[in-house]
Amino acid sequence: MSAPRPVEAEYLASAEAALTKAVGGGHGPVSFEFRLQILEAVSARFGGFDLAAFHEAFGIQSKRPAAELLELAAPVASAIERSPIPHALALSALAREALREQDRKNTGAYHTDFRLATRLAQLAAPKLTHKSKVIDPASGAGILLAALTYAVCGLDRAKTAHWIAHGVCAADLSANSLRAALLSLASFTDDLEALKAMRARWYCGDSLMADRKVWAGMAPDGFDAVIGNPPWEKVKLSRHEFLKSSGVKRHYGDEIRGLDEERFASQRNEVANYSRQLLARYPDLGNGEPDLYIAFTDLFFDLCKEHGVVAALVPGGLIRSQGTQATRRKIFDASQSVSLSIIDNRARFFAIDTRFKFLAVALTKTGAGKCKRDPIKLLHECGTSTGLEITGTATIGRAALSAVRDDLSLPEVRSVAEWKLFSKIARAGVSWDEPGYGWTPKFCREVDMTKERPKFLGRSTPGALPLIEGRMVQAHRFGVKGHVSGTGRRALWEAYPIGGSRLSPQFWIRRSDIPRGNQHRADMLRVGFCDIAGQTNERSLMATLIPAGVVCGNKVPTILFPGDPSEERLLVWAAIANSFAFDWMLRRVLTTTVNYFLLQSVPLPKLAKDGLPWKKLASAARELQSLDHAGSGARARMAQLRAEIDAEVAVAYGLDLNDMELVLQDFPILDRGQITLPGEDKSTITRDSVLAAVAKRTAIREAAWSRRAAEARALGGMAYVPSELALDCEESEEEGVRNHG
Repeated sequence: MSAPRPVEAEYLASAEAALTKAVGGGHGPVSFEFRLQILEAVSARFGGFDLAAFHEAFGIQSKRPAAELLELAAPVASAIERSPIPHALALSALAREALREQDRKNTGAYHTDFRLATRLAQLAAPKLTHKSKVIDPASGAGILLAALTYAVCGLDRAKTAHWIAHGVCAADLSANSLRAALLSLASFTDDLEALKAMRARWYCGDSLMADRKVWAGMAPDGFDAVIGNPPWEKVKLSRHEFLKSSGVKRHYGDEIRGLDEERFASQRNEVANYSRQLLARYPDLGNGEPDLYIAFTDLFFDLCKEHGVVAALVPGGLIRSQGTQATRRKIFDASQSVSLSIIDNRARFFAIDTRFKFLAVALTKTGAGKCKRDPIKLLHECGTSTGLEITGTATIGRAALSAVRDDLSLPEVRSVAEWKLFSKIARAGVSWDEPGYGWTPKFCREVDMTKERPKFLGRSTPGALPLIEGRMVQAHRFGVKGHVSGTGRRALWEAYPIGGSRLSPQFWIRRSDIPRGNQHRADMLRVGFCDIAGQTNERSLMATLIPAGVVCGNKVPTILFPGDPSEERLLVWAAIANSFAFDWMLRRVLTTTVNYFLLQSVPLPKLAKDGLPWKKLASAARELQSLDHAGSGARARMAQLRAEIDAEVAVAYGLDLNDMELVLQDFPILDRGQITLPGEDKSTITRDSVLAAVAKRTAIREAAWSRRAAEARALGGMAYVPSELALDCEESEEEGVRNHG
């Protein structure tokens, strides 16, 4: 998915155009210096300070006389005033150094959007006054410090001057970034002495490796608040990244050509040395490739005084990744209060995938000795045109979380009701490795679609096995799409209707070309699932039985259960995994990929092997497998079977009709393309069918759901039909009418 243009860039387009015109075009250090001087003149217009004196105070060699710079700055200042962005934050955004794609990849730096800066400042400000000491140890152009200044001091210039003179501290690797931060904050005041005192405290260098004396010199007793948007990247260097940083235009997976091995080895050694230094200084990084934001989180805690505030923007992995468990534990143990806001990029905060999720974290550090720790406050927030709004809130007790998530990973529940439901399912379920239940899995990615690509065959060849790709797998269906023509993004695939699955792959591979340790799996029946998923997809998990005689690409991980390799266990697992209850739990912890750690964190229902519920699930799943080759006449029976499976799994988890109503609210895009009931805007035939089955299974006299489902079927509706198939059928029918007419 291409990166969207940030909203902030649109708001500042006029100011950017005026600034570009004032600079007179051109690129490079000279033009950037002139750009900064014009922005300093804009800052002088807002702050009221003497520009010539400012340049003299900070050793800046003026490119033009102050009066001329101020004149050039006038259109820029006017454009900023017309934008919805506060002037200090706009100045920070305009003064940033431009990041090339590879620079951003190498450093993990993503400039902070003004809306996020304002929100983070709002989270930190309630415990601060204009006499507090604060720091941003990865300040960039200072937008977070500027937002915090607004939040703490408002429009009181006397308080602002004191705050700047005594309390505001910053650190960054880039001298240009610190200069940008200075001009942004200077727009608040005409007090040059206050600005000089502030700048004298700042540190230009690597905050993560800075001597403790650096911070003690700024705040001997620690900081009242630490605010930041630290780098989000791992410390590593791949050949692909090295080539791109050298100016080579390439895509990931392209053949490696033109690599300067000696220079690459030298740079990789430098990265490895830095990685070792970080691991030695920040033990919570664990082993392997260090995540910079985890190291910064440790630093934030170290810098913050007791009862002080930490407010930061960090990736969503903090609350869900296996590698951040130690950091989560430290946060919860060392914080009196914890607020976590889950935000996605749909409001275009960053020039990255709109599905990307991140967190606004606000913590109050505990004092010495025992103290009461408040429940965790979990918020869901979405961006608006000028800020953020809260769309969901849940309060999670720390002991209650530990009881159902021993790694302290947080489920993305949006309400107290959802947290209660999550806890209910977790308590009723059983972990995959629980002795006596037979669910201990053996996962495998059988063939790597990138690494093994040169070995693929484009046609059926004696002795070669069909290669199964993610698009060919859906719930209880194997062979749901067939390759028609083309390769890569130009490949054309045909979707087969329910009841009409068949095997028509794009590639084959010889058995001898399959990694040796995986070759035996091609002779076995196993289950597989499509690992590309999302919380807002129509369904998140799609699993089915994978027959012997084929091999799966890496986007279709396969599972065997060595403790019980029977077909019946595979069928029961497929039934559970494709149920709405299991899917709902997975959506609480999912990002965009179903990795093994996340999948196994969802408990399975306690089912006694060979018990009646077990037999029902196995029988229904087995019939579904056979019916998907029986033609379109099997669709109604398949829908009935899936509803019965959903009801059986719900009961196994201890859920009632009200619980399942809440579960199904999380699947709002089901049944697109299905016929709606009279007077309604959308079809709900799948929801109605599931709830009717649950009511029947639990012996509840609830006729409404059965009646609604029956009315929809009478009109031609069909439950459990993926929208792409329903819409394709609808378009085909419309085309047929037009052609007939």
